[in-house]
This record gives sequence, C-alpha cells and structure tokens, in this order.
Amino acid sequence: MQEPFDWEQAMETTRRSATAASQNSENSVAGMSKLLREIDRHSIKIASLTETIDQLAYKQEQQVAASKAALNHAQGDNRHSWRLPALGLLAVFAVGVVFGEFIVN
Repeated sequence: MQEPFDWEQAMETTRRSATAASQNSENSVAGMSKLLREIDRHSIKIASLTETIDQLAYKQEQQVAASKAALNHAQGDNRHSWRLPALGLLAVFAVGVVFGEFIVN
C-alpha cells in the first residue's frame, strides 16, 4: 500500500523554500541598490574630474597659443636683414676699387 501524503511536511518545505527565495530576492535588491548608489557616486566624481580636465585642457590650449604667438613674434623680429651684409660687401668692394685704383696709378 501507498503511504499517505504528508501535507504538513510539504507545506513546511514550501514555506522554507519561499522564505529562502524571499531572502535571496531581498539580498539581490539590496545589492543592486548599493551598486546603483556606488555607480551614482562614481558618476559624480567622474563628472567633476571631466570638468577639471576640460578646464586644464582649455588653459593648456591658451598657453600653447600664447607661446606660439610669442615664438612667431620673436622669429619675426630675428629675421636676418640682407641690407647690413650688402652694405658691408659694398663698402669692401668700394675700398677694393679705391685700393686697386691706387695701386694701378
């Protein structure tokens, strides 16, 4: 003969399983909540760091632009003028002509 089904034991097992499932669900929700708070905290930090990096990049761009302008201005002032060497060569040529004419006479 077949033994009678123990409804009380089945209900107790079901209750324990439901309690464990409920506890697992609560732990999962709590973990997700904690994770979302951490993500939010890190997002705020990342946003702040991004803003700081953008400000530093802008300052660097301004400094580079100022340095390039100063360099271009300095290079423009240091361009060699051919007038002075040309005048020097003309003076040497004139002295050479005068000296050559003096020797020839």
